[in-house]
Amino acid sequence: MKEIIVITSNLPGGLAAPFAWRFGRCQAFTVVEQEDGKINQVQVVNNQAANAMGGAGIAAAQTVGNLNPTAVLVGNLGPNAAAGLGNINAKIYRVNAQQQLTVKDVLDLYNQGQLVELSGANVGSHFGMGGGGGMGRGGGGGGGMGRGGGGGMGRGRRF
Repeated sequence: MKEIIVITSNLPGGLAAPFAWRFGRCQAFTVVEQEDGKINQVQVVNNQAANAMGGAGIAAAQTVGNLNPTAVLVGNLGPNAAAGLGNINAKIYRVNAQQQLTVKDVLDLYNQGQLVELSGANVGSHFGMGGGGGMGRGGGGGGGMGRGGGGGMGRGRRF
């Protein structure tokens, strides 16, 4: 049976690339066409939504939908992305490993039947946006070179 499998990946994409745990903000999608477990073709599609200000999950789902996959292999899938992928005729599988994997490792897990099928989101909205630990509007790190920098020379000094 011919399958088109889309796997979230980091750049440069391809079978040797690191698997990406975030769906909407992954850097690329590695698309594997296989028949009876034998790989026929591999292509990489950059995820244009990776750096979007908002709506990354929905835009990424549209990109994946245009690839006509039979299966999509993800780590974390938010509610908007899950809704978008729900409109395509593909099964969604979650990679549930604790170590770093390559795209090929994930494909092997899929072919061995070791991935769990998802029926919806497995993380909350905006899960993959990063920590954003900024201090906002400046952190008060300026040197303060304003008034009073004269050192007190000249006033009231007696010789």
